Amino acid sequence: MQTMEEITAAVQAKVGVPIEHLGFYMTKGSFTKAATGATTDLGKAVGGLLRKKRGGDLTGATSGKSMMGLDNHQTVLVLAGGTLYAVDMTTSMTGNRSFGEVIGSWPADELVVEGTRKRIGKVQGYETVQINLDISHPPSGQGGRLETVAYEGMDDPSLLFFEVITAAG
Repeated sequence: MQTMEEITAAVQAKVGVPIEHLGFYMTKGSFTKAATGATTDLGKAVGGLLRKKRGGDLTGATSGKSMMGLDNHQTVLVLAGGTLYAVDMTTSMTGNRSFGEVIGSWPADELVVEGTRKRIGKVQGYETVQINLDISHPPSGQGGRLETVAYEGMDDPSLLFFEVITAAG
């Protein structure tokens, strides 16, 4: 499994400027239980389309697999040089991350950011929280809604990113 230093270096190569903070997020709705009866291919496709719509411009979930909820697509949100970058990412079964293209970038001082966090339990003594982010860039009309599960007390980069971006937005 990759170290945080290796992950940061790989993302650094994508954005080209020194990274201040980064976090790993999925399209809003990824942790929501499917509606009753949404086990058919059509139900999964509709669920995938709804997740894509909620994710907006901050996610690159456009493949047929991601629409059917069959892939491991995520987005790395990166604050670097006064800019928010969204970088496409997938995670393998072994936990290694692969980074795709920069999906988009927006000046951080032009963003409107709302976020919530909800405690959902404990794992090995650490509190887990579900984080929801709603980020918009009014000048372009772009933005999206993402979520993740993070651990308190473990220097979780996604939780730290959440705290920084919501304080600024």
